[in-house]
Amino acid sequence: MYRAAFLGPRQLGPWTVTGDPDPDFGDVDRQVHQSLLTDPDLLRCFRRQFPGSGDTDYDTMVRCLGYVWDCPGDRTANVVGHCCGSCGQTKADATRFRDCRDGKEG
Repeated sequence: MYRAAFLGPRQLGPWTVTGDPDPDFGDVDRQVHQSLLTDPDLLRCFRRQFPGSGDTDYDTMVRCLGYVWDCPGDRTANVVGHCCGSCGQTKADATRFRDCRDGKEG
């Protein structure tokens, strides 16, 4: 409901940690991913890993770095280590048949 009311069809929503812990990740992984989202060196880290990327917004950076995943079913942005805050699926289950690079079923 939030997404439809406030976000455009291509706009990325804010990330969430409201989903249950994803059993495929440990507590340390969850804490690290969440901490890295507000790391003051985020841009430097991104530029080091993606040197030719040019101007990139925050939402794209955190996804490229693997800190956030988008549920393909409802587009909820979730911190890696947490299940989808909307549908409750794990990252593995939700993205099993998706190729994140082109959105095609695989």
